[in-house]
Amino acid sequence: MLSEGRKKCFSDFFGFLIVSISGCINHFLYQLSGGSSLLAPFVPINESIWEHLKLLFFPYVVLLLIEFFLCGREIPGFLFSGITGVLCGLIFIPSAYYLYTGITGKNFFLIDILIFFAAVYLSFRIRSSRLSKEPDNGIMKNISAFILIFCLSALFAGFTFFPPDSPLFENPL
Repeated sequence: MLSEGRKKCFSDFFGFLIVSISGCINHFLYQLSGGSSLLAPFVPINESIWEHLKLLFFPYVVLLLIEFFLCGREIPGFLFSGITGVLCGLIFIPSAYYLYTGITGKNFFLIDILIFFAAVYLSFRIRSSRLSKEPDNGIMKNISAFILIFCLSALFAGFTFFPPDSPLFENPL
């Protein structure tokens, strides 16, 4: 059943390309929009690590929801596997960034970009790995996934306009 359902959804490679390209475009949208407050909750408004998590989260979640409503409802555990994948990617970005900058004492633009692509890959890889395990068709897992998506979206919006006093939210420029 899983392989039949997976044939109807986008491939992980296609998803990786869509999220990677969308994330790269989103990096510049706030500036190109002239600082639109309507766009601010969804795209980075500065160079902080927190703001850059939006580059992964929103393109991935939009694609995940499109897939879910087109074909993912037929695949047990699809939505929950997807949100688990993106959560791992969101944890990976600051972890990898602070690890390498802690070791080197500085950041490098190329490494930052590679971390983003690695996080996108990791998100899809974990989603696929979870889907290949014994399927879980619990409605509570889908509800939990929707709640997580809503809560994370609200956090991104809220912390865009009211960032806590923490290095994660500091604009290094």
